[in-house]
Formats: sequence, structure tokens, C-alpha cells
Amino acid sequence: MFTAAHREMVAVLVGLRKAAGLTQRELADALGREQNLVGRIETGQRRVDLVEWVTICRACGADPEAEITRAVRRIAALLPPKQRRYKT
Repeated sequence: MFTAAHREMVAVLVGLRKAAGLTQRELADALGREQNLVGRIETGQRRVDLVEWVTICRACGADPEAEITRAVRRIAALLPPKQRRYKT
């Protein structure tokens, strides 16, 4: 769970929140959730699905599609290249 790629995803989410000028509590309020949810996401203890990603981006005033494109590029650079699969 604590891979370089996951840490990068967390960094992207923290960056979105900070760029919006929101505290963890303010983001949680905007999401209608508890502050500890945001804290668990930002410490890497909880992963975010696509629906949550869109909701978080919107709460931060960011375009979810543009941000996921940027995030995928950053994360893909940290992952090994695709392995070719051979038929046996």
C-alpha cells in the first residue's frame, strides 16, 4: 500500500487541498465527512476511488479530468514499464 506511486497520489491530493487554501477540516466539511477521513487519506492509510476523486476535486475547485490526467502522468513515471505477457 505504501508504494512510491501511492505516496505520489497522496501528494497530488494534498496539493489540491492546499492550492484551494483549505484545511483538512474545511475539506471534510465541504465533503460532508469527518476530518479524520481526510487525515487518513493524506497519511496514506486510506485510498481514494474515482467517485471520491471527483468529489474531492470539485470541493477544491479543481477540474477532476485535468487533475487525474496530471496525476496519472506523475504516477505512471514511478511504475515499472508494462511487462509483455507470453502465451504458454
